Amino acid sequence: MAKKPNRQEELAVIRKRLAAVYIVSLLLVPSSPPLANDIILDGIDYILRMETSYQSNSNPGLASEVHDNVESSNVMVNSIGMALRIPLLSDDTRLDIAGVGGDARYSGQHQFNHQPRRLDTKFHWRATDLFDGNLGYESERRRYESDRIWPDSDTVDTRRLSARLGVNLSDSLTLPIVNVFEEKSGYQSEQNRQLFDSTEKGWEVAGKYQSLTGSSVAIGLVNSETHYPLRHQLNRSDLDDAYSDRELFAETYWQYSVKTGLYTRLGWLSREYETISGRDTNLLHLDTQAIWQYSPKTELRLGLWQRPFNNDEDPNITYSSLRGFGLSAGWQPSPKLALSLYGSYELQDDTQTSGEKVNSTRTRLGPRLAWKAHPNISVIVDGYQTRKSGDIPSNNYKQAVVRLGVVVQTDSGNIELAELLNPRQCRWSHVETSLCPR
Repeated sequence: MAKKPNRQEELAVIRKRLAAVYIVSLLLVPSSPPLANDIILDGIDYILRMETSYQSNSNPGLASEVHDNVESSNVMVNSIGMALRIPLLSDDTRLDIAGVGGDARYSGQHQFNHQPRRLDTKFHWRATDLFDGNLGYESERRRYESDRIWPDSDTVDTRRLSARLGVNLSDSLTLPIVNVFEEKSGYQSEQNRQLFDSTEKGWEVAGKYQSLTGSSVAIGLVNSETHYPLRHQLNRSDLDDAYSDRELFAETYWQYSVKTGLYTRLGWLSREYETISGRDTNLLHLDTQAIWQYSPKTELRLGLWQRPFNNDEDPNITYSSLRGFGLSAGWQPSPKLALSLYGSYELQDDTQTSGEKVNSTRTRLGPRLAWKAHPNISVIVDGYQTRKSGDIPSNNYKQAVVRLGVVVQTDSGNIELAELLNPRQCRWSHVETSLCPR
């Protein structure tokens, strides 16, 4: 194992990197709005963001209590991202491009070092008032967050292609909406690759009604097939190589008032396995979020969910279901200072290949403070504590993280574009490689 740097060496690295961020920020900050307009072509919205963070992580590998000699790490993460919105013929026909690349380094546990990255491109189009749609491509590399191969580590690459076509029968009604998609996931570790490499292909047909107040309702059907192309190499009769899903869903957004909105998606999923039909099942899919702007300075969010998902923590798990709730409260006492607190509780049900049910619970709680030191520079201090406990020792672990980060950002003023740079996981979980907004 590599020699750990001493405290003085770590602090020297932090000072150097924060100084580099500050210098770069001076180059990124436009001296005046006209200068930005001279540099960026008229009509193109943009955002350029640079993040650096230093965090103390008590259990970066999420090692359970069955492992000995679990070590903490100091983690340095640097990333840079850019997003562009390029109008082609109109605001409805445009190209959105967002990309983020980074580097994460773990003291004393270099097997976790990796280079996370994300790319999200989408071409939106409209042909008369009747037809609209988009073509999309997404890719992501992330660290494999499980102790299944501990103390080794792994990375997961995901690629997704999608296309959408909508027929606008009126300003309020779109029917049908047709989506097709393909998603591939690949692992670097040989044992993970054989078990979990997968390809999912599918389509969706739906209809949507949207009122003038912003409320909407959609009903549709999703059909997909998932294949594990390398599982035949394992010669395991208890693992299926493929399954098909069919989900009937309803999705609503209710804009109750200017201050309050409620989103709900409810689905009923039927799954059929290719070989072992005795495992066929029906699963409930629920995702709800309520937002209440209590005052100009205070916002409350409540989330409820029950989500079936493919579990890559244990090859003896056929499928898992995660249900829970989350609550976050944000308070902004001044234009430069924001405080927030968030927490979540989840119950995970794992259905094993033997048919046995294994349960575990996970709680997470964490505060966050953000200080806008400059119109283009934010300093963030956050952290969280996670505890998972279950029926078997391999489901039990603890983790505590404290993080100091700096965000340098310059943009054209379109706040919608910033969302393209945020990982989807930011909603109710801590993302190790991103200073997610709260």
